[in-house]
Amino acid sequence: NIVMSASQEIIPNDSCPIKDKKCREQSSGICGIMCGLPGIKAPGIQNFPGDFDRPPHILTNVQCHIESKASEWYCTGYYVAAGIPIQIDVVDQSGATGWSARVGCHSDDLGNCDELRRWPCISICRPLTNKTIQMNSAFGGLLFLQSPGDESSSITINLHHVVLTPTYDITDSNRAETWDYKRAHAQGLWADIAGRHIVFNLPSKSVVHLESAQLDRALNFWDSIVLAHHDLRGTKPTHRERIVCDEQPSAGYMHSGYPIVTHLDVSDANSEWFLFNSEHLEKEGAWGLFHEIGHNMQQGWWTFEGTGEVTVNIFTLHAMDKVCSLKPWIHSWLQNQIPSTKTYIENGSNFEEWKGSPGVALFIYAQLVREYGWNTYQDIFRQYEQLQPNLDSDQEKMDYWITTFSEQVHNNLVPLFKFWGFPISQSTVDELQKFPIPQIFDEFIQVAPERYSI
Repeated sequence: NIVMSASQEIIPNDSCPIKDKKCREQSSGICGIMCGLPGIKAPGIQNFPGDFDRPPHILTNVQCHIESKASEWYCTGYYVAAGIPIQIDVVDQSGATGWSARVGCHSDDLGNCDELRRWPCISICRPLTNKTIQMNSAFGGLLFLQSPGDESSSITINLHHVVLTPTYDITDSNRAETWDYKRAHAQGLWADIAGRHIVFNLPSKSVVHLESAQLDRALNFWDSIVLAHHDLRGTKPTHRERIVCDEQPSAGYMHSGYPIVTHLDVSDANSEWFLFNSEHLEKEGAWGLFHEIGHNMQQGWWTFEGTGEVTVNIFTLHAMDKVCSLKPWIHSWLQNQIPSTKTYIENGSNFEEWKGSPGVALFIYAQLVREYGWNTYQDIFRQYEQLQPNLDSDQEKMDYWITTFSEQVHNNLVPLFKFWGFPISQSTVDELQKFPIPQIFDEFIQVAPERYSI
């Protein structure tokens, strides 16, 4: 009764977000109640994550088998309709234990947000500790199996009362035929579209018009982005990155992690920024998602205070260059930062200001690419991956980065880093005097050439 009598002011809606704190708290409370009640369909879900216009075809006693070597979500190929309880029978397990089932890809908890455009908690996860598990969701969503860790394991389950949903996997040799069938018959409201190294969750209506060849082209592009990031760092993918389109990410316009969460605008098939608009992607890239995937590549060894939003864009620039042929010097994103960067230099290059200005801060990393190439970055990142240095302070991280880069290129880079305002330990300054100072002169050095010195 509490749920069904909920007033409109506590039912989240994208066109009229809940901003009042008391109403948000009531909305969160009702959301929690709905998560524990079987047979309940949350009011307002026709707005997000969606609801069926007519009752879908319910399947029972369908089998799903998953093999895993990484900690990951694996889509079962089925969708859970809101308000319809499902049953999961565990038929067989081998290897590592600890599998769980998740309903809904939208795992962001909005409990700490200043407004609510959707219900705050709409993804439900339960451990598969018994042979038979009952689950229900008031919101509906894709049904996943979550693997227990990075050890090899497998699981076979039977599912009851689920809906076939559009899924696509580029590693499936029969994907074209499977996709033709699913786009015609699968009724699930959300799709799971997987490349070799990345997978996307977005509304089914956004992708069912696409042919297999169109999906392949886009997925190959996104796979190349993930591989470019790893190639720069000197690592190999251990799992598929996951991108989830959400009405309301819990932080910012997008955020990194597993999954990476972005707004719904990139799921609009009519937008030039559509996730599978290959022509636009191949020419212009997608700075935001390149950036978020880059966050998942960052290492603390070479990311110190103030560079969380900076070193990530080394990967963004690299992917733009290697995959989209957009050179880092000077990429259009950096072009927009030139005026504020020159002002920063004119005002004396205050390092505290540098740490608060990601656009300004990226230029020294782009200068190093221009002068020494991506191969140098690759060699340096590989050294870090191999040595995994124990660096306790930001000063140690900065000194180590400057020293490592200088030794790699046999140049004394102290003047360049000092030009941008970096504090450098005297021991590092003394150690690098054995190398010649490179003759670097560009529009930024030109602003204050007298400061390009030891």
